[in-house]
Amino acid sequence: MPERVLFVDDDPNILKTFRAGYRKKFDLDLAEGAAEALDKIKSGEKYAVVVSDQKMPGMSGMDLLAEVQTLSPATVRIMLTGHGDFTLAMDAVNRGQLYRFLLKPCPLDDLERAIKAALRQHRLVMAEKVLLRQTLKGTVELLTEIVSLVNPEAFGRSQRIKRHMGYLVERMNLKNGWLFEMAGMLSQLGCILLPDRTLAKLQAGRPLEGEELQLFAMHPTLGAEMLKKIPRMEKVAEIIAYQEKNYDGTGVPLDSVKGEDIPLGSRMLKLVLDYDTAMMHTGKPSAAFAALEEHIDRYDPELLYYLEGSLGKEARYSLAEMTIDELWPGIILDEPVVDATGLVLCRKSMEVTRSIIAKLKAFQLRGSVRQPFKVLVPERRGGQ
Repeated sequence: MPERVLFVDDDPNILKTFRAGYRKKFDLDLAEGAAEALDKIKSGEKYAVVVSDQKMPGMSGMDLLAEVQTLSPATVRIMLTGHGDFTLAMDAVNRGQLYRFLLKPCPLDDLERAIKAALRQHRLVMAEKVLLRQTLKGTVELLTEIVSLVNPEAFGRSQRIKRHMGYLVERMNLKNGWLFEMAGMLSQLGCILLPDRTLAKLQAGRPLEGEELQLFAMHPTLGAEMLKKIPRMEKVAEIIAYQEKNYDGTGVPLDSVKGEDIPLGSRMLKLVLDYDTAMMHTGKPSAAFAALEEHIDRYDPELLYYLEGSLGKEARYSLAEMTIDELWPGIILDEPVVDATGLVLCRKSMEVTRSIIAKLKAFQLRGSVRQPFKVLVPERRGGQ
């Protein structure tokens, strides 16, 4: 991806000078004033560096670069300013709002060196983001793999929860949808301490008692505490910590938080988790939703509306039979996959991932997997 540099000035003659001096050295773009620069960024244009004059009509360079920082945090910001704005510019640098400021008149060679340094800074920032993203992705994959190995029941449920969270994200047109889907995927992390029989009782609608009830009440907190130790997972951890908190303020954690003060992702998770439990009991989306309405005070009324609108999403999958070699990520198992002795290798409702395919192929090499088996195939992949 090219590293573009945007020059902003209200004087077209100065912009012409920039174009003449730098067109062979940088991938440059020009904006005649702050309004035009913001329009470019808001329309989706990406810039590694923005160089702006300070004194412009309508909006100052300082105010423009503050907006740029909000709209495109990775963009490195340079300001050209006169002596009268020296203290203001220095303060902005110290507060991290500016990478560098240069006093006018600024020789083109000095500005070129500053832009090259800013481009190096941008590369460092982007490299760090890629590293964090890859580390985060690998960590999440490891955690979900641990859940799948330690507690297959919890893993199967987390796959269903992730799908339903995805439906709500789509219906609500939420930004950062990955945050909510990841919370759904990791919502059962704390359940790795729960015995399989406890989850089986929960899904069958049988009451938990004694130690089982205490362990289950603790699982959101346990999962959240594990996630807090991972960089950039603080928001996901908060969502999971409040996933069993009812809209009316009852439930866990035992605090005064209720209603809109509960994180949105937590309100979504509470609704989806209870819907999934009701689906296990009734087997029908309409009946499961009716079961939620019997305890309507527990849920955000707006989210109930969106959930009702997403009912029947599973109907967008077509039933088929497949062998292991025909699987691809995104397919949902519609029956357990078992070996020749009847041992369950993957449970019903699991979403097929690359790791699951690899696991099944390893068993297939031993010739011990009963196939074909029933699956749900997403319509979006129907032509493939």
